[in-house]
Amino acid sequence: MSSNIALWNSFSKQYPQQDDVSINEDAHYSIKWIESHGICFENYSLLDIGCGTGAFSIPLAQKKAHITALDISYDMLKIVHDKSVECDVSAYITLQHDSWSTFSRAQTFDIVLASMTPAISSTYDIDCMLQATKSLGIFVGWKRYQNNTLLDLLLLSHNAPEHYSNRSVEVKEFLHALEKASIAYNVHYFPTTWKRAYSYEEAKNYAYKQLLNRQIFPQEEKIDAILHDIMVDNCIVSENKSIKGVVLFSKCAFLKEFSLVC
Repeated sequence: MSSNIALWNSFSKQYPQQDDVSINEDAHYSIKWIESHGICFENYSLLDIGCGTGAFSIPLAQKKAHITALDISYDMLKIVHDKSVECDVSAYITLQHDSWSTFSRAQTFDIVLASMTPAISSTYDIDCMLQATKSLGIFVGWKRYQNNTLLDLLLLSHNAPEHYSNRSVEVKEFLHALEKASIAYNVHYFPTTWKRAYSYEEAKNYAYKQLLNRQIFPQEEKIDAILHDIMVDNCIVSENKSIKGVVLFSKCAFLKEFSLVC
């Protein structure tokens, strides 16, 4: 666990934060779609698995949900804390430093959320998420592999395109688990695009972290060659394009009703 903590702490320095335009737009778009089903978050307990820098925890706390923000990274949680104080919602957020694999299975929550997180990377992780859910669950993930111009080049140069996928499960795998458990759901897909600009050293750090996260040994000469080739005006830009899916599921007795009253 300690190696994962160190890795994700290092990611936090370049990880998009809640007020980043791209991550903010995707989170608010997903929340708006969920609310279109008549869902209200106020006064309900909500577990945010792998909360990262608070893309969902902060806006849902602003809607007066009682958030347990769970993450393996101290540094990610520090960002959530600082942002919650800045937005005056710290009273609605409880920080939980833990991994999903060791988090107490005795606890359940009105709503359980997991968005783009490697914490949900197996059918076992999905089953544990379902067990923690009293009434409603939300999952946001990839419909298909993302396209990342910098990461594509790095993986190709390391002869590892099969390692491309995000370590979190894809939407189709999550839906299969819901169907197996006879849990009703609705799903909505939407395109998303964003860009990141890096200095040379920032891009090199990003390259090492992404490769190590995929258990690929970084080859410095290949990384340097790619970065020098794509650098323009001392800046390296990576463009990302993908299709995300947001899933809303209900464990209530009336399986076709999305309601917190079971």
